[in-house]
Amino acid sequence: MKEEIGLISGLLVTASVIPYAIRTYQNKIHPNLVSWSIWALLGLALLLTYHSSGATTNVWPAVFGFTNPLLITILAFWRGEKKRPNKLEVACLIIGIASIIFWWFVQDAKQLAQYALYIAIVADAAAAIPTIAYVWQTPNGDRPFAWLLFGVGYGLALFAIEEHSFANYILPVYMTVGSSFVALPLVLHRLRERVPIAQWV
Repeated sequence: MKEEIGLISGLLVTASVIPYAIRTYQNKIHPNLVSWSIWALLGLALLLTYHSSGATTNVWPAVFGFTNPLLITILAFWRGEKKRPNKLEVACLIIGIASIIFWWFVQDAKQLAQYALYIAIVADAAAAIPTIAYVWQTPNGDRPFAWLLFGVGYGLALFAIEEHSFANYILPVYMTVGSSFVALPLVLHRLRERVPIAQWV
């Protein structure tokens, strides 16, 4: 049962990128290229370290936690979204690279691999700050559906965990909470302004 839940969780996380990618292609959403590039790199770091930390059936959301931002990065670059990274974004990039290097040396040591996971999560959270600030300041500049679906997918991954450890719980909990912080101002704005449901997706 946990394997099926893990697969459904991964499918929901995968599905969350579809409307976001379409809106990016349509130029209705303008992703921050630097942030999404960092998320793609960190998604790889999180995937590698999460798997090495003992994730099994609950690893699928982490797989698509890498492929989703990679797709958005490619689309954003293609649509011409270009901006020089600020100091925070450069720091996140360095931390992400460091977490992958750390994982490379400790990948066979499960207890040590979890620390690389924690480093990658910290970097990912820092990279989310510009996006969270943006959606609170400009709630009509993004759309909540993809973020909500992403959060539900990772929330469901909690029920696919077979080995109950802090390392296995930290990633889905963080992703669920993080996506909720992004989705909240987008949802509140649309409820207050009675925005048509088509503009939620």
